[in-house]
Amino acid sequence: MHVVASFDHSNYLELAITDLEQKGIEKNMICAIPLNKMAEERLFFDTIHYADGQSMFDLPTILATIFMTLGVMWGFMWKWGPIIWGLLSFFVGIGLGLLIKYILYKKSLRKKFRYNTEVVLIVHCKPNEVKIVETVLFNHLAIGVGTKH
Repeated sequence: MHVVASFDHSNYLELAITDLEQKGIEKNMICAIPLNKMAEERLFFDTIHYADGQSMFDLPTILATIFMTLGVMWGFMWKWGPIIWGLLSFFVGIGLGLLIKYILYKKSLRKKFRYNTEVVLIVHCKPNEVKIVETVLFNHLAIGVGTKH
């Protein structure tokens, strides 16, 4: 039987491995594999095959609508009229919204990669030891645990 668990790279992983060894699982039956971070830069705009869950056009459309409405309102009092001022303020709103989202997006990318990588722990054990192994892994804060017969 194989028991697979996912851990954050922390002291809890080391404690789980030590606890498994104390419960009778041999050292050569435990395999810990650290996952590598994504090395390439994430895309700024989503594609049809990749989406990171962050919308880049929500704030620009809101700001464009607000700026356009104000531009049309005030355009009745200004020289070029409401249509030109509405269009100009529309593009200013989109530009300002994209600039704000770009700055927030870059900050969130830096924050995401500060976390430690995950580690996958694979334990080969006998069928009667599966419950013991699962209990030990969950007691040491495993993110998730699965078994393979």
